[in-house]
Amino acid sequence: MPPLTEDILMHYATHCHENLKIKCSTIKMYICGLRYIYLQSGVQCLFTDCCSSKLLRLENIYRGIKKQEVKSSRKRLPLTYDIIKNMITTLHKGIFSPFVTALIEAACVVAYFGFLRCGELTVNTDFDASCNLCLEDITFEEDYAILHLKTSKTDPFRSGVNIYLFKNNTSVCPVKSLIRYLDVRRSRFSIACNSSPLFVMENGEALTRTFFINHVRSILEIIGLNPSNYNGHSFRIGAATSVASKIEDHLIKILGRWSSECYTRYIHTPKSTIKQAQLALISD
Repeated sequence: MPPLTEDILMHYATHCHENLKIKCSTIKMYICGLRYIYLQSGVQCLFTDCCSSKLLRLENIYRGIKKQEVKSSRKRLPLTYDIIKNMITTLHKGIFSPFVTALIEAACVVAYFGFLRCGELTVNTDFDASCNLCLEDITFEEDYAILHLKTSKTDPFRSGVNIYLFKNNTSVCPVKSLIRYLDVRRSRFSIACNSSPLFVMENGEALTRTFFINHVRSILEIIGLNPSNYNGHSFRIGAATSVASKIEDHLIKILGRWSSECYTRYIHTPKSTIKQAQLALISD
């Protein structure tokens, strides 16, 4: 391995920031990756010009980059249960074809009840059966379905995780929506192997993020909401917000597969709740 110095990392971090426009947190992750590769190759003394493990000058570069970062003003509002219910009701009015209606309903309801990230049920470019959802990744039991995620953001080693989706007696039921979608899918594509994409568009290709988000935003616009305030993460945010005051914190972490307290950033607390909390301060 070529020699690695703190100066080289400082130049690299600056290049990432100035030319590649990469966030500080991502730059740190890249440099951690470099460190891992060097250690894996047997280089014990990583930096030839610094005996200390603390790279103070590089830390100063990090701080400078962070100060220059402009915080995003983009809103990511939650898609709560009431909004999802309104979306499903609108879908059933026939704004899309029967196939697209079943597809978008199933994807929305599963994303909400499964606390899914958009990238966990859609693809950006090409479909990869080794990491994307396939037909074989969904199984049905008497009163619930099991969705197997082969990989996710918090599962870098691809251990896989099962997400349990239970039946409920409402119009927004993940199991009923999945069964309805799979029936429509089978009637359109009679031949499909287990490694085929679980969610497919009318042309038979895997559901893309763009297709999904565009259709979700079309529905939101029809029901009178500003579609620019919502994105693929709004389902996960909405799920966390909807249950925040109803279940214990550790259950939220389990449902959302969070390993830290970062889930609290997803919870949008209504002003009415804050008001009630303050009124509790003056009650006997």
